[in-house]
Amino acid sequence: MPTFQKYHETQPTEGLDISINPDLCHALIKYRVIFDPAYSHLTKHQILGEAADITPVFRKYRRGIYAIKNDLGHFYLKVSPLSRKKDRIRFLFLPCRISTEWRNLGRLSQKGISAAQRVLFGYNGIYPNHGFFLVTKAIKGLPVNPESPGQVQKLAAYMASLHTAGVFHRDIHPGNILMDHNDEPVLLDAQEVYFLPWIPRRIKITNLGNMWWHILANARHPMKLDDFLAAYNSGKEPAVGTGEIIKVINRRQQRHYHSRSKRCCKNSSEFQVIKNGQGLKGFKRRDFTWSRTELQAALTQGSYLKGKKLIAHENICIKIHHKRFLHKDRSLASWKMARALDVRGINVPDALAYFAVGNKTYFLNRFDRGSLTLNDYFSGGLRNTDKKAAIRAFAEWLRACHDLNVWQRDFKSSNVLALDHQFMMVDLEGVTIRRHLPWRKKLINLAQLNASISNHLTLKDRLRFFDYYCRAELLPRRDRRRAYQRIWEITQRKNTAPFGLDPEVLKPKNFFNPSTGKH
Repeated sequence: MPTFQKYHETQPTEGLDISINPDLCHALIKYRVIFDPAYSHLTKHQILGEAADITPVFRKYRRGIYAIKNDLGHFYLKVSPLSRKKDRIRFLFLPCRISTEWRNLGRLSQKGISAAQRVLFGYNGIYPNHGFFLVTKAIKGLPVNPESPGQVQKLAAYMASLHTAGVFHRDIHPGNILMDHNDEPVLLDAQEVYFLPWIPRRIKITNLGNMWWHILANARHPMKLDDFLAAYNSGKEPAVGTGEIIKVINRRQQRHYHSRSKRCCKNSSEFQVIKNGQGLKGFKRRDFTWSRTELQAALTQGSYLKGKKLIAHENICIKIHHKRFLHKDRSLASWKMARALDVRGINVPDALAYFAVGNKTYFLNRFDRGSLTLNDYFSGGLRNTDKKAAIRAFAEWLRACHDLNVWQRDFKSSNVLALDHQFMMVDLEGVTIRRHLPWRKKLINLAQLNASISNHLTLKDRLRFFDYYCRAELLPRRDRRRAYQRIWEITQRKNTAPFGLDPEVLKPKNFFNPSTGKH
């Protein structure tokens, strides 16, 4: 069966070529180097020049990590090319930050904290710096398993030892830690490590909350937070409480949503800012290759979907907005909201680009011609078993949207697309994300959907949908009846004729009347 296709990002590289090639180590040999005293008998040619095997572990345009195997053993090479101008300016004013990780690894070793063993540090100039690299001894071990209670408890104990020693890691998470052959944690990334005479309680709680947030994000069945804190506290007074960690997790989640959403309007590994390309400005995905020529061809050859505001060309849908004074840019609002909903896990059309040409703006997204509006989907003759499954899937999807405080001002059935029990929100300029979504707002959305679904959904189907929707909140029966009565009161005030709904035919009877206390 067809399904909605999600858009996969790519990781381009810029500046120094940090991809796998035989000249990589030979280029790094020209750098000025510093050796750890334990490896002062070696030379850079022995480690880099005689490398028998180089395997990429992690590659991005800002950093590359490689595994090196030669006669001396196994090593890890971390290369930072500083290809961006703003990175070179930053290290020009803060040259000491170039060797921060090198110094931190040495201080961690002096304090007896298990961390990667440094071997060699190299840099290419200081004022300005054109790149640097770090070589560490390879550690035999496996990544942290966030679903293993034993390993998670050892992580908590390891964080307690860091805090006791006055060590604060601003970016500590399971991905920066390896479990060695003795199943003990070893710190791999020491770039964001700070050594303090004492660590305030607030910083400790923030550190623990960030670690637990990463564990929850990567484990389907995580251990209990109380057990994690018990391994960290281990008799300490005052002990860190569960409520304090939950507050940190909530703040961390909102910060994650906010930072990931803003990337669609910045240059990043996934998005690109277009400042002036043949009179074209805006934003687009890096692997979306359209220019003004393709846009003009699509506007000429495409077919209209909704008046002259929506055009479909091949598998791309183009939303057109005419700029007006003191009017918000609906195309830009759709571009930002598509990204904000996507990072929250809500299905939306894959946003491809936002273009501004003259007094018009365009929002481009993927268009699946097999999808149907919600009304057409439920009116398409689904079998009884399929209808029940589709109703339940839609109720759970809508509940997930409301749990994330997503509010659609015009939540009618034509603003939701359906395909194979999957649902997508469209017409995104009317969507907002609130700090808190009251029950009154949820009822308005439910009434809008109820009024824009035809009589193909019977009253029993609608009650079944409402029951599925309310299960997460476990409302008492009396409150459910009162809420459903309010939904039908709003429904009767709307024009339902365009959707094929006759409220008088499906109007439920024997509602509970709160004023009289009778049914």
